[in-house]
Amino acid sequence: MPIAHVVTFTFTPNTTPQTIDALSHALESVSASCTGIESYQHGPDLGLRPAAADYAVAAVFRDHRALADYLTHPHHQHVNTEFGPFVAAKSSVQFSVP
Repeated sequence: MPIAHVVTFTFTPNTTPQTIDALSHALESVSASCTGIESYQHGPDLGLRPAAADYAVAAVFRDHRALADYLTHPHHQHVNTEFGPFVAAKSSVQFSVP
């Protein structure tokens, strides 16, 4: 059964637009290098509602194994290490997609 994985980030105050652009490019690289991804969308908040996070990733994986492979993939781990210092808060949720 497909699994949705949604992650939101709130950045530290010193995070520059260039850093956010670099994160976007890094996430594109991660998604291109992993198999089992049915859809992968991400981007900065549009500011349409108050108290929103700064950035989100919304992905659907073929199954639990594909999600696990993505989370442990070396490119994903590198993104976490490289951009982790810019993340003040992070939340994630996974749910089944019928």
